Amino acid sequence: MRVQETQPCATVGAARASSVPNSWSPDQALFRKEGEYWTLGYAGQFYRLKDTQGFAHLAQLLRSPGTEFHALDLVRGSATSPLAGRDAEAPVPPTGPDREAGLQVGNLGDAGEWLDEQAKTAYRRRLAELREELQAAKALGRIARAEAAEREIEALVAELARATGLRGRDRRAASAAERARQSVTRTIKSAVNKIAGHLPELGHILARCIKTGTYCCYTPDPQGTITWNFAGRDGDLAISPPQAGSFSNGATPLHANATPGMQVGARLAAHPQTAFVDRRQETQLLRGLVDRARNGQGAVVLLGGGMGVGKTRLATEVATYAADQGFLSLIGHCYEREEPCPYLPFAEIIETALVQASSPEEFRQWLGDNAAELALIAPRLRRIFPDIPTPPELPPQQMQRSLFQSLTESLARAARQTPLFLILDDLQWAEESTLALVHYLANRVGQMSVVIIGTYRDSTLDTHPALVRTLEELLRLGLRPLKLEGLSPEAVGRMLQGLSRCEPPQHLVRVIFAETQGNPFFVEELYRHLVAEGKVFDEAGAFRADVSVAEIGVPDNVRLVLGRRLERLGEEARAVLTAAAAIGPCFRFELLQALQDHTALDDLLLALEQAQRMGLLVSSAGGQDASFAFAHDLVR
Repeated sequence: MRVQETQPCATVGAARASSVPNSWSPDQALFRKEGEYWTLGYAGQFYRLKDTQGFAHLAQLLRSPGTEFHALDLVRGSATSPLAGRDAEAPVPPTGPDREAGLQVGNLGDAGEWLDEQAKTAYRRRLAELREELQAAKALGRIARAEAAEREIEALVAELARATGLRGRDRRAASAAERARQSVTRTIKSAVNKIAGHLPELGHILARCIKTGTYCCYTPDPQGTITWNFAGRDGDLAISPPQAGSFSNGATPLHANATPGMQVGARLAAHPQTAFVDRRQETQLLRGLVDRARNGQGAVVLLGGGMGVGKTRLATEVATYAADQGFLSLIGHCYEREEPCPYLPFAEIIETALVQASSPEEFRQWLGDNAAELALIAPRLRRIFPDIPTPPELPPQQMQRSLFQSLTESLARAARQTPLFLILDDLQWAEESTLALVHYLANRVGQMSVVIIGTYRDSTLDTHPALVRTLEELLRLGLRPLKLEGLSPEAVGRMLQGLSRCEPPQHLVRVIFAETQGNPFFVEELYRHLVAEGKVFDEAGAFRADVSVAEIGVPDNVRLVLGRRLERLGEEARAVLTAAAAIGPCFRFELLQALQDHTALDDLLLALEQAQRMGLLVSSAGGQDASFAFAHDLVR
């Protein structure tokens, strides 16, 4: 399937024509990113070319004529300093223990042998041991041990093979700098060649003036300097390097070693996102909580909804509003693990606050007498502050209450200086002690300048007894969870407009809404998949009149997410769903029963019940007269 790579600007239509200057002098050129295309103009001709990484590298070089950028910085998207990568290729003189040991660190353009002689000797020794173990295991009939030994032998042999070339020569590993040089050179030359195919004169100028290699540079042509018009939007990540973000509350930017994604401002700056649409009622409600908390009336609220419906996005959008009001906004996550870590979202929040503190001494003062208990939540504190005392020996229940009270006092102390907006993400994966702390805080933040937003998936499969109990306890406090549903067709249209940078036709909106039921994650992934398959735009760059999702398959990211959920079903339940999918997006129970006549009635009903709990199916009636439909056609 061929994807349209270019389109003359003359065919874009009136909506685009206004953005192209009417007259350009020979010393002017346009190099502007618009959605998934770059608009290039020179000598009165304008073309839009499909975005590739090479265009972003070119834009960075053209913005800084005469400045050398290391290839590593271009790859990282942070080419802000011409000397930032200088040390990446310079020989590193040995110091300290290295010098005493006689070690030499050479030019980093070559990272040395893939495996040194010592490593290869260790590998071969281990192979000999494993072969002996394998023989012994086979002799004793220990099949599992024999299989494990065979797997380890295969892995070691493969690793030795990777390290050895023809005639037994040692292979050498290229360093990150060398790989970056190769990648940047290839992508820039590919972009220049693509430009030359449509704007030959501009392409030839760039071929002469762009130098690639370990250091890349744009040197203006002395025969005629070109004035480049980028007309890019501030913060366009494809053109400008991402900047370390911070909220407008005086908080310092994250340190270089901060855990990614923990501070909301940095997270939003680091990951480009689609336009935030709809959710007006929910946004107003949450903003109202922020406004009241500014006057000392805090709150806890939980956001529930299905996978990909936009819970975290809504919370982070409100966090941005809170930051504009002077709040310190922080986020902590729960993770899907067999043995979840107690208090992990609170540990992330504490560690982020430490990173943002103006000095370790100031943070230690904030910990105060509660430091011993808070170090139980975030053990890293003891490594940074060795003076933290050991907490008193108490029975488990009393220790937990002391910990909860200490955290509450610390939040109150911090909120008296700067109001707090905290996000606890994915609470469906939180263990019981974390949820107990959420309930404890819900009883106490009412007189504090603190807002706590917790997100969770509300499908039966994702909820567990501790979460259900916490929701019931919050209901008894009068705190009802806020439920999010899919977007309306109108909101899907606005989302597609943000993705395509132009008004989408109604038939495209209808097709995507029908397939996704307004789930924002599915909407974006399906749209990008359709574009990649050449189903959305014709050769002139206009929307196709016959957009179809037939036979395109499921987008990779959606397949990954849904696949993990389907794995939780048993093999028999998956077989039942496969038969149901063959019938169509909707099916009657009696027809499915006829197809699955080899499946017992109880097993069939159990499989359908499991699929409903997971949110994969919805039913319109009960009993054997029931009819079912797949929640999203992408699931089918």
